[in-house]
Amino acid sequence: MSVIDEQIIESFKSEGFQNLTKIQEISIPVISRMQNCLLVAPTGSGKTEASMIPIFSLLESERANNADYAEDNAIIVLYITPLRALNNDVHRRIIDYAVKRNFDAQIRHGDTTRTARQKLVKKPPHILITTPESLGIILTQEKFKTYLKHLRWVIIDEVHELIGNERGTHLTVSLERLQNISSHSVVRIGLSATIGNLKDAASFIGGTNRKCSILVDSTIRNYDIDVKFLKGSISNVAKFVSKYLTENNICGSVLLFTNTRDEAEYIGTTIRNQNNIPIEVHHGSLSKETREETETKLREGLTGIVVCTSSLELGLDIGSVELVIHYGS
Repeated sequence: MSVIDEQIIESFKSEGFQNLTKIQEISIPVISRMQNCLLVAPTGSGKTEASMIPIFSLLESERANNADYAEDNAIIVLYITPLRALNNDVHRRIIDYAVKRNFDAQIRHGDTTRTARQKLVKKPPHILITTPESLGIILTQEKFKTYLKHLRWVIIDEVHELIGNERGTHLTVSLERLQNISSHSVVRIGLSATIGNLKDAASFIGGTNRKCSILVDSTIRNYDIDVKFLKGSISNVAKFVSKYLTENNICGSVLLFTNTRDEAEYIGTTIRNQNNIPIEVHHGSLSKETREETETKLREGLTGIVVCTSSLELGLDIGSVELVIHYGS
């Protein structure tokens, strides 16, 4: 094991990770050698930390050993996620890691206020968390291009949501533009819990004529799964959900996923009108404050149902969930 690998392990321990997960262990020697890589592991395996803690350790080491190391007015790390809610969740998780090491982490997405955007232009963070669409906007601004000349790392979370669609195509163009802007060889790291074709995903991450290591934690988790077919209206579905929770004595957090925002609102209202079970609704059309309030309640151990779309599906750290229901799957 190299000295830098040992330093990264010590960084994990300093953050309370005494026992690393498999994906954290196998990613250290790859990331420490500045190699493009795709990390695939089950939800809850610490993939965000598997990418970010080694990066922080490497940046700390470089700053300590290089008297000419400059980081003012420089975006060094880009963390790209498909959803604004996931942006906020990632920021909440890594802000402490950044502050402890005298780095700044900020968010830039569709919910970011005009005032906050102006502050980012005047003083960019070392770590910028954003979405593919906001990255595209950033790349049209000359001042941001100046800041991105110092870019070293790009992390792409929930890669499977971006492969084979228009958003992913736009992102691949943005990634190539980032490499052309930066004076460094930008390292790309992809994260996902589920990938159909690993080679295609690695090609998506690495880009044209670049290698990308594929690191997989194939640990299998067991779940109790039940399928129910119900005839009738959404009102019947709401009654069944309430009865199921009561009969099975389910008292913790429950996620009820729907296919559309209208279904989420209708089912949420119907269940709320039928009984006294606490109900929250979460989807992309709600205000930032409303979504974040629901996410906070989940992390704090909400007893009740959150009726939601995929806005709560992609890798959010929402604490313990007792039951997940998919309506119309």
